[in-house]
Amino acid sequence: MIPMRTAKSLFLVGILTVGLAPSGQTSISVSQSVDRTDMAFEDTANFRVTVSWDGPAYAYRFDKAFRLQSDRLKVARFSSSVRSTGVGPGETTTKIFDYQLTPALSGSATIQPLVIDYTTYPDSTTGQLQTDAVTISVAEPKPTKGLEKGKFSDGWIALVVVFVLGLGVGVYALFKPKAKKDIIKSPVELMLENLDAARKDAGMDLKRFQTGVSRCITSYIQVRYGVDLNGRSAAQAAIELEKVETNQAVREALSGWLARAEREKFSPLASAPGEVSRLESEIRAFFEKLK
Repeated sequence: MIPMRTAKSLFLVGILTVGLAPSGQTSISVSQSVDRTDMAFEDTANFRVTVSWDGPAYAYRFDKAFRLQSDRLKVARFSSSVRSTGVGPGETTTKIFDYQLTPALSGSATIQPLVIDYTTYPDSTTGQLQTDAVTISVAEPKPTKGLEKGKFSDGWIALVVVFVLGLGVGVYALFKPKAKKDIIKSPVELMLENLDAARKDAGMDLKRFQTGVSRCITSYIQVRYGVDLNGRSAAQAAIELEKVETNQAVREALSGWLARAEREKFSPLASAPGEVSRLESEIRAFFEKLK
């Protein structure tokens, strides 16, 4: 076996032959290697287990996973490969298991012995191979870079920038003009506001005021009951109100004002003095009681 090499060091645990296959014709052995026995906390170590035997790849079967255990190292990457050379009686097979290890804690790290269970073919004889324990010295983590003399580190600069930005956002939020909250008005409140606007727009003109009343009540019915009366007559409005309003007095008042508005806004007759004010007061008093 050719062990792995690095610029720092090379450590190879010797080959350990554990058993022979039936009839003594073939043998199986295990060896191990590690590319370093001292490593920085930020570095990685490569640990390899090699199982070799005489014969084809199917001569031995390994049913259990090769699980490596260590008190201060963890497996960052694992790979395996198998290759055979030669033919017939001269055929040999090598199965390689590579573990890339990274430190979890500093100090003296031990890779525990690995027990490898195998079964021979075709007689299904079982056996075991075992590696040796391996120790690797792991250095302490490098300290994080602090402030250089007379200079801020990149980390401190980032913290200062975040603090200044956060302070600016806080000051802006404290002194910015408060957004006006939308006030949700009830259908009755909207009706009274619309009625007041219609009264101011009509002055003492009853026909014009009745047009505004019709528009106000139609809008109220749509907001209050979800019924669209645009383009419908007062009689049709009365039918729709029967479906949605259980209070008879309310139905009659709404449909009555719509019917009167329908008559008077096109009537050729002049209205009595003060009729606009009287009608506006009547409608307002009714809706104020509905609040």
